Amino acid sequence: MLQLWDILRGELPPHQVPFLAEDRPDGERRRHLALVLAYRGEGFAGWQLQPRARTLQGELETVLSRLCDQPVRLVASGRTDAGVHALGQVAHFSTTSRLSLERMSRGIRSLLPEGVHLRKLGPVAPEFHARYQARAKTYLYYLRPGGGPRLFLQGHAWCLETELNPEPVRRALELLPGERDLAALASHGYEGKGGTSRRIFQAGLELEPGGLWRVQITADGFLRHAVRNLVGILSQVGSGRLAPEDLMEMLVAGRRLHAGPKAPPQGLYLARVYYRDYPQRP
Repeated sequence: MLQLWDILRGELPPHQVPFLAEDRPDGERRRHLALVLAYRGEGFAGWQLQPRARTLQGELETVLSRLCDQPVRLVASGRTDAGVHALGQVAHFSTTSRLSLERMSRGIRSLLPEGVHLRKLGPVAPEFHARYQARAKTYLYYLRPGGGPRLFLQGHAWCLETELNPEPVRRALELLPGERDLAALASHGYEGKGGTSRRIFQAGLELEPGGLWRVQITADGFLRHAVRNLVGILSQVGSGRLAPEDLMEMLVAGRRLHAGPKAPPQGLYLARVYYRDYPQRP
């Protein structure tokens, strides 16, 4: 996975959207299109439409509706919260507009607000669904433990005053893969559909140049605030307040047995959405 410095230079991970070779309308003359997007989360109240709030979905639908000369409704692979970034968000929509993909792409890029980038626009099958067909997602969380200058990291990573030990954090993450009930990591009062169990495929910690840490986790789904709450717990593990096994104890109990912080949103990135089975390591 890319390092933060690579991302800041504009390098982005690959996507898995099953784009078609040709843009062909269906029997009702509707075209089915998908977008791959990157964006900075600051300045937005998250992805989902909200009354009297500036959201990514709202900005994008306004642009697409203008270009297509008809109302457009986007369906994304998932909602990102206020301040959370994306490297490979995926969304789909349908339209009867005959505007070419080339002109539509140019129009989207020229009208999108600063901080939102269209990576790709292309045709997909009528049955493609950005959310329901997603097999897995990878989230990255960047943090920088310890003191030192961090002015230019603000908005991109969580900068902590305290030093952290990476080894117990690694051990805690190594315990995660498998079928897990994430109720203990969900936001308070979470009432999502489909229960709270998810399959975690991969979880790990990488140390990057400049003292940056990258927590990477891939699962078939996430609960709201689960990654941020997880990183908050990991910060306590790294500081010695909790043991790696305390994380598993909370997951088994289904609740937060130890009070702790929720990591801020600016360190969190939706990195990649998988539309084929996530490759399992032997």
